Amino acid sequence: MFRPRAIFRALAAIILTVVISTQLYIQPAFASGGTCNPTVANLPVCPSTAPSTSASFIDPTATVTNPTNITLGEKVYIAPFAKLNATNAPISIAADSNVQDQVNITASGTGVEIGPRVIMAHMATIKGAAKIGTQGSTGPFTDPVSNTQFSNTVPETFLAFNCEIDGATVERNTVVNFLARVGPGVTLPAGKVVLPGKNVTTNLEATSGLLGKVANLTQADVALMQGIIEVNEAFAQGYTDLARTDLTNVTGINYAPATSFNSGGLPKLAGVSTRDPNFRNRIIGNVVLEDSLLGINIKTGNRISLRADEGEPFNVGQIAGMANDVVFHALETTSLTVGDFVGYGPRALVHGGRQVVNGVANGPETSIGDFVGLGPNSVIFRSAIGSKSAVGQKSAVFNSTLPSRTYVRSRVIYADNGSLISRVEW
Repeated sequence: MFRPRAIFRALAAIILTVVISTQLYIQPAFASGGTCNPTVANLPVCPSTAPSTSASFIDPTATVTNPTNITLGEKVYIAPFAKLNATNAPISIAADSNVQDQVNITASGTGVEIGPRVIMAHMATIKGAAKIGTQGSTGPFTDPVSNTQFSNTVPETFLAFNCEIDGATVERNTVVNFLARVGPGVTLPAGKVVLPGKNVTTNLEATSGLLGKVANLTQADVALMQGIIEVNEAFAQGYTDLARTDLTNVTGINYAPATSFNSGGLPKLAGVSTRDPNFRNRIIGNVVLEDSLLGINIKTGNRISLRADEGEPFNVGQIAGMANDVVFHALETTSLTVGDFVGYGPRALVHGGRQVVNGVANGPETSIGDFVGLGPNSVIFRSAIGSKSAVGQKSAVFNSTLPSRTYVRSRVIYADNGSLISRVEW
């Protein structure tokens, strides 16, 4: 699984394949009043006359197709470079849900129906005729860790990083983990968690833990989801307030909203506080980059979101190359530290968070050393990656510390310092 001699070859391949494209002009999202169809009348606050405490916010870089066929509830946050395509069928997103960076929703058949308090985390994909968080039990469930019963009567649903829902029904009080998939016609019942990298293609696989693809929901899962919902509700309000002060506050390189968990403020490039509303990518908040604005313009592709509006700061060394659609984010009260000459493949995700040790998130924070290569669609979360390492395409490193010169092959889940090593099944 680990081939140290292949590290530099992998790193070179990732850096050499970084495509620095010409600037793309993305169709902006707009919003209209009433029940909030994101049409031309209300960019980017939806509806335009709503108080900031109940308004929804759509980042101006998001792409919305056929907005009259899309409805949003209150306090929905739609993050940079998300895509909502209702050309062939409707999309509805109920109150208090969030559509994070690079999420792609493409509706067909009877459409995509998203219930309340649904988390669509960075780079998740929803397609076909899908229902997410619209039905299902609120408990009681049995926590497999504590062996106690609990209920969640104001339920959440969590679609984690780079997962895919393809024409499936995902009930509330569920989690679909990173790089997992739920296929057409499947119903994931309340109280179930799809394990990382698993491909669930039958209802039996979705219900029976004996088949190795699902586990039972825990109280820790619920606590994490509740915290994510609260943060994204604050984003909907905070970005609405920034936009109403000045629309140029919510484009390009710019401020993060000042919240109870974030200081606000501007990125710093090569030691200089920088605000550039016209920059093609979104660099938000306390992001400290060693590269200058000119360097970032040369080294990075398009549709990139470095968003220090929750956890902060992000301290990022000189970038070797960053392909299109890369995302940085961090859980509140955590930071990111990234070394020099890291190469990022397309749709690589680096997410801050403390490692969980004995059930408590008080371990090392996410960090990446020097001369590291991250492959396309790779995920780094709650992990420390040693220098001169490489993570392959569509692989994830979770809750782990990797020593220097480690190579994780493509389509591998490496979790809990090697206690779990499995393949991505799709």
